[in-house]
Amino acid sequence: MRTGESYLESLRDGRTVLLDGEAVEDVTEHWAFAEQARRIATMMDRTAQDTTGELTALDEETGERFANMWLIPRTGEDLARRRSGHLAWAESSFGLMGRSPDHVASALTAMAGAADLFDQAHEGFGANVRAFHEKAKRESLYCSYVIVPPQIDRSQPAHRQPEPFLYAGVSAERDDGIVLTGAQMVGTAAVFSDYVLVTQIRPLEPGDEDYAFSAVVPISAPGLTLHPRVPYGSTEDKSFDYPLSSKLDETDSVVIFKDVFVPWEQVFVIRDREMVMRQWSATGANVLSNWQALNRFTVKMSFASGLARKLAELHRIDQVRPVRAQLGGSIAVDTVSMQAVVEAAMRHSEPIAGMAIPGPQYVNGGLNMQRRIAYDAVRTLRELAGGAFMALPSSYQSMVHPDTAADVEKYYQSTGIDTIGRVGFLKLMWDFVGTEFAGRQQQYELFYAGQPHINDVRVFDTFDWQQGVDLVDRALVELRAGADG
Repeated sequence: MRTGESYLESLRDGRTVLLDGEAVEDVTEHWAFAEQARRIATMMDRTAQDTTGELTALDEETGERFANMWLIPRTGEDLARRRSGHLAWAESSFGLMGRSPDHVASALTAMAGAADLFDQAHEGFGANVRAFHEKAKRESLYCSYVIVPPQIDRSQPAHRQPEPFLYAGVSAERDDGIVLTGAQMVGTAAVFSDYVLVTQIRPLEPGDEDYAFSAVVPISAPGLTLHPRVPYGSTEDKSFDYPLSSKLDETDSVVIFKDVFVPWEQVFVIRDREMVMRQWSATGANVLSNWQALNRFTVKMSFASGLARKLAELHRIDQVRPVRAQLGGSIAVDTVSMQAVVEAAMRHSEPIAGMAIPGPQYVNGGLNMQRRIAYDAVRTLRELAGGAFMALPSSYQSMVHPDTAADVEKYYQSTGIDTIGRVGFLKLMWDFVGTEFAGRQQQYELFYAGQPHINDVRVFDTFDWQQGVDLVDRALVELRAGADG
């Protein structure tokens, strides 16, 4: 299987990453990306060495192991195998890297499990989906996606933008493939991935056929350019002052396609507005990838609960009854609720195209809960900390500089823990709730599943209303019987 070293080497493929107007020659060495790439490489090594089934599954045909993120789930046991991999990847980043390799792998795996659907739209494209899934499985590929167009004029459809192909679209067809022109957002973790799935998740209108496609493209493809947002790391060593953002900023990019050629074997959908939507819903791709997101979020909530409990202990308020009630009634309840939703989705899976897909009503309901819980957890931690974040030394240098070290040691201490331990913990917590990195985390959780009303409609569409309606109908029958009696 792929090792961490081979993964890092694969990132030195001549990809075009433009940061602050300059080309990044090697993302594995650049200060904005190196730590994150190394963390991913570490997990690649763990996966390659796994023989327990935590991160891998056994290919019955070849007898070889592969990352279980690529396992097509046929049974509840397969979902449990996938879940163990999701949790391991999430724990490696404390649940803070939302687009780890197992996210888009989930969508592509569901598409491969329902590949016949793609043949219904265009003969032979189902084979393309299966072949790429097999390649990704065999080579342990890291895939990202860009499925949302730029926010240029959202009042108009794709074909009525100020000029053609501002949104990524098929600008030409050739005998050997297609040409993509335009841009898509938000390429979370695209800097670290091997391939990007380019398609749409927003409904397209008549006239948008040029933009109704689905394809996988190597990040190193000529004409493909990544424009990352501002990194949350630093050119200096800030691992003590910013312990999370200095290592776990997965970054987001606008991906620009300047006449990028894509061979037919990497195309899944072409000029089919209905199929672009069905690739998410009818295959279970949307549900399976969102279930990964919920597994990841349970780890993040466990991390938040640990911060809350340790802060209460640090300030000796963990035995104060109102504090215990606050934490029990908020972070603890929310954490166990999310864990229960993930478990319920797995236990109440539904058959789609011969696969066992986590129960959609539980997954969609969990995504709705996720937005509120993410916000509430940060608010609870802020309330618990009070003024602690405002009473910290400016940086690690203040703790070691001869003019300030003695004062810091004396006045920033806490009972039962040394000064560096207390300050370090509060720096960790602030990076979770208050820094620019923390702000991006909040924005990600709020809009991960798109605009809130979109998922609200999904909840309405997948919720089991009939159970409640049947109960009401029975009550009404009893009421009428009583009136007639």
